Amino acid sequence: MVVTLGITGHRVCPLHKEHAASSCKDTQRHEQQGADSNNSVVLQQALLKIDVLILPVIIVGSLFSMMDRSSMGNAKVSGLEDDLHLRQGDYNIATSLFYPTYLVFQPLSNWCLKRVGARIWLPLLTLLWGAVICAQAFVTSRGLLFTCRVLLGIPEAGYNSGALFLISFWYPRRCVSRRVAIFYTGTAIGSLISGPIALGLTKLNGWITSWHAIFFVEGLVTMCWALVMFVLVPNYPDDAIVLSSAERTALSTTLRSEKPEGGRRPINTRRFIRCLFNVPLLLVSLVLFCANMPINTIMLFGPQVVKDMGFSSSQAQAMQTLPGFCGLVAIIMANWSTQWYGSHYRAVIAHSILLVIGSTVLLATVNVGARMFALCLLGFGGFGLLGCGPGWLATNVAATVTMGSAGASVLVVCGGAGGIATSYIYRNQDAPKYMLGHGINLMAGILAIILALAARWCMGWRNHKMALDPTDISSLSPNEISELGDQHPDFRYVY
Repeated sequence: MVVTLGITGHRVCPLHKEHAASSCKDTQRHEQQGADSNNSVVLQQALLKIDVLILPVIIVGSLFSMMDRSSMGNAKVSGLEDDLHLRQGDYNIATSLFYPTYLVFQPLSNWCLKRVGARIWLPLLTLLWGAVICAQAFVTSRGLLFTCRVLLGIPEAGYNSGALFLISFWYPRRCVSRRVAIFYTGTAIGSLISGPIALGLTKLNGWITSWHAIFFVEGLVTMCWALVMFVLVPNYPDDAIVLSSAERTALSTTLRSEKPEGGRRPINTRRFIRCLFNVPLLLVSLVLFCANMPINTIMLFGPQVVKDMGFSSSQAQAMQTLPGFCGLVAIIMANWSTQWYGSHYRAVIAHSILLVIGSTVLLATVNVGARMFALCLLGFGGFGLLGCGPGWLATNVAATVTMGSAGASVLVVCGGAGGIATSYIYRNQDAPKYMLGHGINLMAGILAIILALAARWCMGWRNHKMALDPTDISSLSPNEISELGDQHPDFRYVY
């Protein structure tokens, strides 16, 4: 059989026609592969720019947040209690008063972030907490100190959860966990440098000295950084002035394939409330509750614990860098710990074991060298959990805006609860052994191991259940399908 072309009358062999069609398909396939390859290159360029030019801006904000919180511990060993005539237990009360407003305003803050936009909301929060820290430099009584601590919790409530929420919608899902760990390096660096900086500020001989200088200078620098954030932080990645038009398009296309409207969809209030009680996410969030205990031990009580080993105030502030440095190394290593251990939950267990060992050594001996080594293990274990836990959560809530907002809120609330607990476990009357505080840190390490195992089992069970009995979406609208979150038939928890 042959085919005749009606106009020319030429006769074409069928084999030649099939060969031509095959060549055409190959050409189209190669063109598509070339386009995909080009889009991949442009996407990588966009992500690199966000990594280099935008992510560091919010990391520095996290650094100042940690330094400002650590300022209480450094102020204590610089004479805060004596100058304000604080009674026994007043310092513990002051540290804990930060958390009630911190927890209450947490869910509201992410709602405001969606309404106002990250470019305004995050710099505004940074400006306000910097102003409160400055005001702490001029307190003259316990009542004023307590008031400042209550007020400080309001603006600080939204920063970390807002930053985590943004990261989960600035990056494709596969990239979220590592970026969250990178974000928390700011917390570790803040803990590392807060002691030496506070030591230098207490040596100032100007119109403001001692612990007053710690609060005033650190608060003022934080306020200045808020102005930098206003210029550089975009509401969404595709709004970033540092990205080219092609990079914005490639990034938006990738994000919209994973997240409805690239993260711009409003929060679904009903599903938001349901996500607050999502059992797997609650279990992972409680890991941060455990992590915040050793972290707050180092941040708020580390200088005093070291001083009670027989060191001066200046030496204690300088030596606080040791557990802070270990924490920084742990968070950096957390970028790869999931790959090394093969899963998120194993990485959490590995860092929890270090926390258990460090707490056990602190309970077992009064040897100065051994106790300093144990504080370093606390730093490594606690900050390691901080690097692993939130990334694990963010990876599982990046599917929808509602899950992302709820997950970030629950995470930081649980972390704040850990901060409240730590505020009362290191009491002056327990010095120098602090058996109560070290014992509770030991229990926190054990609890983190239990939580990791429970979360892994729960996530595996839900994945198995969804595979056997997937949700019927045949009668749902596209909007309803996009908001299903973990109820979507294609969703699987990552553990």
